[in-house]
This record gives sequence, structure tokens and C-alpha cells, in this order.
Amino acid sequence: MKKVIIALVTAIAVGCMAMVQPAKAGGVYDGVAPGSSIVGVRLGLSNIVGVNATYDYALARVWKGTFTIGGQVGYMWEGNSRTETLYGVKSKVKYSNNYIDIKVRTTYRFNVVVPEWEVYAGVGIGGYVNPYVSKATLKGDVAGESVNTKEKSHGVHGGVSGAFILGTSYQFTDAMAATLEFDMGNLWEQSWVNLGINFKF
Repeated sequence: MKKVIIALVTAIAVGCMAMVQPAKAGGVYDGVAPGSSIVGVRLGLSNIVGVNATYDYALARVWKGTFTIGGQVGYMWEGNSRTETLYGVKSKVKYSNNYIDIKVRTTYRFNVVVPEWEVYAGVGIGGYVNPYVSKATLKGDVAGESVNTKEKSHGVHGGVSGAFILGTSYQFTDAMAATLEFDMGNLWEQSWVNLGINFKF
């Protein structure tokens, strides 16, 4: 049993050491090779809270970079509540939006600016749905009459979703990169500043 534990610990240590090796000998990253896949996981940090996952497949090298095609799935949440009193009636309104966004996307990755560091740009198009909930409460007295009502509405609406993509990533191992991506399109239905990690294989 002791030998099994030692072997397991050794294997984990070797794997961790392999992950933190430089991207290329001499500190040179030569970009995404055709046939490679890139999976990204990001956290939305701007107007609305969200997470999204991307998949990009490297099609071909063109000039100094690589064209990719893939997709993106995101979930974004937006909510607010407010309370005010008018003519003796206290009102409280609360709403929440839950955006589910799906896009097809393509990017061009330019990989010779700085070793291990690439920039990319592209476009995405797709659609989104929003299951929303709204609640309103009115409570107080108006002209001697008591008011105490509650209203709740919910439903689903959707639309076309598009984005202009601008991003940058730093490849600190062959398989892993830190990434910052700006998705500028449907600014109210998606987070336009996203920070995360890419995995290449």
C-alpha cells in the first residue's frame, strides 16, 4: 500500500511539473496549429454577472496567424429591486433576468506580437432567451382606504445575439493560457468584459 501511495504522489508531481514548463524551449510560442482545439471558460466582469464557455477549432494558418471556427454558450444574470413611498403607499418592485446565449463564432489569432502572447479578433452570431420574473408589492393607506396588493409576472423572451470579439491570451504552458476577451454586441444581454482560462489540445 505504501508503494502504491508513493507511486501515486510521484505521478501527480511529475504531471504538475509538466504543466508548468514553458510553452516552448527558449520562451517562444508559435501559435495555434491547424487541427488544434481551444476550450475556454470565462467569468463576465462588466454590466451583468455571467459565465461563458467557448470552443474554437483551428482551421488554417493564414499569413502570421490562424483562423478558427467554433461556438459559445453563456449564462448571464441581471436583477434589481427598488422601494419608494408615494402618497402614503409604499411600493417595492423586484425583477430578475436570466439570459442564456448561444453563438457560432470565428476568430483570427495573430501570434507573433510577443512570445507566448497572442491577440485575436472575430465575430459571433446566434440567439438568446431570457426567462424573466417581476414582482411588485403595494402597501399603505390612500384616502382612508388600506392598500395591500401583490403582483407577479413571468415569461420568456428572446432575440438575435451578435458580437464583435476582441481578445488577448498569454500562453504560460503549452496547454493553458490566461485570457481577456471583449464581446461587443448585445450589450444588455451579455457581459462584454470576460476573464478566464483557455485549454489547448
